[in-house]
Amino acid sequence: MQKSDIAVLIIAAGYSSRMHEFKPLLPLGKTSALQRLIETYKAHGLNHIYVVVGHRHKEIEEVLKDEHVTVIYNEAYDKGMFSSIQKGLGPIDIDGRISAFYMNPVDIPLVKGQSLERLFEAYVREKKGVIYPTFLGHKGHPPLIDMKYKEHILSSDGEGGLKRVLEAFNDDALYVPVYDQTVLMDMDTKEDYETLCMYEKRTAPTEKECLALMYENGVDEHIIAHCQAVEKMVQIILFELSCIKIVLDKNALLAAALLHDIARKEKNHADVGALKLKTLGYEAIGNIIATHMDIVVDENVPLNENELLFLADKLVSEDEVCGFEKRFEKAFLKCAGNFDAQKNIMKRLNATKMIIKKIENLTGKVFHYGL
Repeated sequence: MQKSDIAVLIIAAGYSSRMHEFKPLLPLGKTSALQRLIETYKAHGLNHIYVVVGHRHKEIEEVLKDEHVTVIYNEAYDKGMFSSIQKGLGPIDIDGRISAFYMNPVDIPLVKGQSLERLFEAYVREKKGVIYPTFLGHKGHPPLIDMKYKEHILSSDGEGGLKRVLEAFNDDALYVPVYDQTVLMDMDTKEDYETLCMYEKRTAPTEKECLALMYENGVDEHIIAHCQAVEKMVQIILFELSCIKIVLDKNALLAAALLHDIARKEKNHADVGALKLKTLGYEAIGNIIATHMDIVVDENVPLNENELLFLADKLVSEDEVCGFEKRFEKAFLKCAGNFDAQKNIMKRLNATKMIIKKIENLTGKVFHYGL
């Protein structure tokens, strides 16, 4: 199975009545919602991209004239989305070369390539007819639908839409967990759109996406609880620092706190976890995670995200705040007689004290959370 056998059907024909603005051409980042979707599917490796238009179709056609996609006009777009699905599906696979298609409404524009890849891989591996993405147990878009259901969709009277058609084939469906919250994020309203715009600017996964990533990697619940406690400690430290001007990537730092032990059950887990995040495209988060066990602190270098994660981790034992003194006391006792281990523990203790000293010098206050 090749990507050349897969198509995408993007539905961009509606009135956008609840939005009160025309959704396909709303800006998202440096382009429009519709063009963003097209770019995503091209990057995924698809050549067969079909866009169904209706309301204000000439504007969209003008925008897409150089995009090398197939634009299909639905004269009956006022009858709803299912009529556009049927209209767009008609020309797909007329020569019998397309095996399946993604169905993506334009109002779910930020789905990520990594999610599409997981759907495609599951389709190839499991040979199921309908592949749905799920995020923390909730079904999202886009489904990947085998072309064997084309005639069922085309012959439907439209009652209940595509959902009702596909429900008849639940035995042939597969639900694939993804760690991409955008499979659930539409833009039916202006508030939804504003949320998408804020999400688009993020350089780090959300709290829920971090949780999904941990589930995906089989992280035990007690480790998740520890990571959540460390993230709360980071927030406490950031509050302490809010009285001064300091440049930090807070989203990356908080995500790194939640994900720092994603590979705790593996040897050299800091390095392994860092590599996992970098492989997913989160370079900054990986760099922060890499030093959460051991760090070199330079008193002449400004306080940074790596130091704050290192410190927060040393102030939490399992899922409880314990203060660094108790944490290191337990560590020394555990390694009694192992001088190499105790030497490393002493390095970590000194690094902890140096970071606290940096914070106290910046804020002019005693740092209470390490005592």
